[in-house]
Amino acid sequence: MSTLIKNCIIVPDGKTKFKGSVLVEEGKIKSFYHDGTELPESDGVVEGDGNYLLPGMIDIHLHGSYGYDFIRDPQNSINEVAKGLVKEGTTAFMASLTVVSHDELCGLLNEYRTVQQPEHASLFLGVHSEGPYLSKEYKALMDDTWLRDPDLKELDDMLKSAGDCLKIMTIAPERKGMDAFIPEAIKQNITLMIGHTATTCEEAENALNQGVTGFTHLYNAMTQHQHRAPGAVTAALLHPEAFCELIVDGFHTHPDTVRATWKMMGPEQIVLITDAMLGKGMPDGEYEFSLLKCRKTGSTVQVIETGRIAGSCITMIDAIQHMKEYTNCSINDIVQMACINPAKVAKVFHKKGSLEIGKDADLILLDENLRLKYTMVNGESLYFD
Repeated sequence: MSTLIKNCIIVPDGKTKFKGSVLVEEGKIKSFYHDGTELPESDGVVEGDGNYLLPGMIDIHLHGSYGYDFIRDPQNSINEVAKGLVKEGTTAFMASLTVVSHDELCGLLNEYRTVQQPEHASLFLGVHSEGPYLSKEYKALMDDTWLRDPDLKELDDMLKSAGDCLKIMTIAPERKGMDAFIPEAIKQNITLMIGHTATTCEEAENALNQGVTGFTHLYNAMTQHQHRAPGAVTAALLHPEAFCELIVDGFHTHPDTVRATWKMMGPEQIVLITDAMLGKGMPDGEYEFSLLKCRKTGSTVQVIETGRIAGSCITMIDAIQHMKEYTNCSINDIVQMACINPAKVAKVFHKKGSLEIGKDADLILLDENLRLKYTMVNGESLYFD
């Protein structure tokens, strides 16, 4: 089965773009055709209408959507969320889990290892465990009953339960025992991100030097860039190779701070995420998230009792539109931050995140206002506007 997507502005990566067409065959990108060259025969044709053709966006920090929370009923939650994400331009995603007991986490991982890819939907890439080895001081809405120092025996339990589905873990590097935990987790092919942490800059730098990849939702739930008490944010600014998740919803991180971060880091370091919870795609009202009663109002969510931020309800389309509004970044920059960088953090860049011959045909069409017009996943046309 082949599909020709024609008359597009093709944005294959963070550097280049050109007018042309793309031939997709058997779920892979087969070939590119610049404007003016003869186009091949194909089983189907999608008219690009001069819109931007990008790699599908990848959300590596997502707790749920449409009333489904990834902490419950894994297969059904993955099925329902994945079907909805294609309407948001997200073609692949991680299932992020909030902190639960060790036994419950192992039980969930055991279920996730057998999750089947949903049909006609976005692709499930694996699990992101946000904890449990986090700071109680910077717990945000995490249940501090289960926050603790790392334990190699527990890691072994998790790995036995998970098979190869545990991909990312958020850690606080100041916790006792991290010097032993970090290299062992990395050896087991887990990507580690710093977050929910009281770390000093020095402790964070030590973790980065040990192989930690970057920072979970930069600025939120971590020590800041203070002139006499440099913290996690300082370490992020000092290490241009560290990937930094950013929630660009106008609420988690002020637009001026987004602009300043953009000026200091540029697109190579920023990973756009949603950190969305089950209220995304649902009516405003009350929802339970991390065992706390929360209220969703528009794209923001807050704990009713304390007013604390409780994830977001933005889509990746919202994230790139806000990023464009705040920074005037280019379409190539958007590909870098929403496609390439998350693919690298998720360790799937060999097959996703950019448009290259032989890579998976996960593609989206966006108009000049970054509104979604079309989504393809693994060569299958799944959404038209």
